[in-house]
Order: sequence, then structure tokens, then C-alpha cells
Amino acid sequence: MNDTGGPNAPAPAPAPVTERPDATPVPDAPAPDTAPVPAATPYPEARALRRAALWAGLLFLPATLLGVMLVLSTEAGTACVMRGTCREIPGWLYATTLAVAGGAWLRALTVPDGAPPTRARRAALWTLIAAESIFLCLVMGYFLP
Repeated sequence: MNDTGGPNAPAPAPAPVTERPDATPVPDAPAPDTAPVPAATPYPEARALRRAALWAGLLFLPATLLGVMLVLSTEAGTACVMRGTCREIPGWLYATTLAVAGGAWLRALTVPDGAPPTRARRAALWTLIAAESIFLCLVMGYFLP
């Protein structure tokens, strides 16, 4: 029979002293907070807004190329390139629409996951779409008489 306890059991051995006798005692540090920190609740609206802005920005170049190909496939577009009868559209207009589209794209893409999208972010998405549409109209209008 294995008897490991009871009133006649020997006392446990004292723990060895590891401190120096001249060291001053350090007050107990507070225990670290072990409670899990709740993660920021993702908002599906924020993710949808970012996704829409990302696709609107990424599809801008293919849309421009498609618009140019469609205009050049017409008789007026071909005559513009062959005879030099294209319209004169100021370059600052192209640059302005691209700058507005770029700024709106960055604004719409920076929606944080932990917060719902604001009205300004939604407005940035629609500004991006409008600026890209105006740019496409300018490019296509250049080739038409």
C-alpha cells in the first residue's frame, strides 16, 4: 500500500533562497491583463466600398483602351487619325480629371475595417466614377469630329 500523506507525513523541504541578503525587495508588479482584447468588428459596408473603389480604379485603363478602340473603328475616328481632323481638347482638362479621380480613389480605398464608411467615403467613390466617366468622354470626344 502506498501511503503518501496523513498526519505523520514529513513536512515539505523549504525552498532555496535565491535572493541576496542585501537586495531590497521589489514591490509586486501588477499582473498583466490576460483578458482578450476584442477585435474591431468588421463592417461589410466598408469592405464593399473598398472593393467597389478598387474595381473602379483597376478597370479604368481597360475601359479607356476599349473606348479608344471603339472610336477608332468608326469612319470618323479613322479619318481623325489618317487626316488629322481630330478635335482640340486642352491638356489641363485631362490632367484635372485624372487628378480628381486619383484623389477620390485614394480617399475611397482608405476606409478602415473597424468603422462604418462615412458619407465622404461614399461621395469619394461616386466622384471617382464621375471623373473617370468624364475622362472617357474627353478621350472619345477627341477622335470624333
